[in-house]
Amino acid sequence: MGLSRLIPLCFLLFLVALFFGFASGFPADVLREQLIREISKQTGMEVSSDVLEIGFPPKVKLDLSVELNHPQMAALVFPLVEVKPVWTSLFTSVQAANIQGQLADGEIDAQVSADDSLQLAISGVRLAPLQKTGNPYRLDGVLRGDLDGKQMSQTGKADAVFSAVVSNLEIFGLEQLSLPEKVVLGQLTAQGAIRGQRLNLEKIVLVGDFVSLNGNGTIQIGTTPQRTRLNLRVTATPGRSFPESLKPLIELSGVKPKADGSYQFRVSGTLGKPVIR
Repeated sequence: MGLSRLIPLCFLLFLVALFFGFASGFPADVLREQLIREISKQTGMEVSSDVLEIGFPPKVKLDLSVELNHPQMAALVFPLVEVKPVWTSLFTSVQAANIQGQLADGEIDAQVSADDSLQLAISGVRLAPLQKTGNPYRLDGVLRGDLDGKQMSQTGKADAVFSAVVSNLEIFGLEQLSLPEKVVLGQLTAQGAIRGQRLNLEKIVLVGDFVSLNGNGTIQIGTTPQRTRLNLRVTATPGRSFPESLKPLIELSGVKPKADGSYQFRVSGTLGKPVIR
């Protein structure tokens, strides 16, 4: 089922815990254990929590840790998650809940509806804590963005639009290319849509002194990086801090600079083995 099912599943289970707790007077620890056990079972991921509180007006507060079982991604640690009904939705045919949480120094605000729609806003989330420290290459920066989607928990049927901005983007681990330990990239902006298993990147823009980049394309999402196919077009223009020594390495790929000094690439192949030409 995976991560895409986690938020809608949490919504349904939280409501069950909320009203079952008020109706039966069950201890919060018992409800927490049942909740975590069911989330782990349905998602196939290792989920843990230490504290759950049921409040009034009706709401649930808890901490949550989700182990993604990914070789490069760290566990998602939410120090605080609060779930409460959207009261106006109780008078409609589609009930909804609001989920607010803390993640990687930032905040997440989501509204999930019983019709499987999702509105998500992210602000101030740092990239570094989301990656394992032993990765050979690591990114840091501050992410903000939003997503408006339908059928998000249905495999191959998601329909959503999104936008995201990463400010103060940095990359670590490029010492083997005779670059500093930390390379400051600048600000990255992305806009696009999710249509089933296809990720349409309508706009990718990177602005910074190291390199400026413009691109678009599609990513066909597979079950693994080796089955995730890329079809991207990118124009990159070296900036003031871009080392001259790297330009011959770029040209070894067969890509020659244009009259304005920019390089045009096509990225194909798979996420596990990309081909740049």
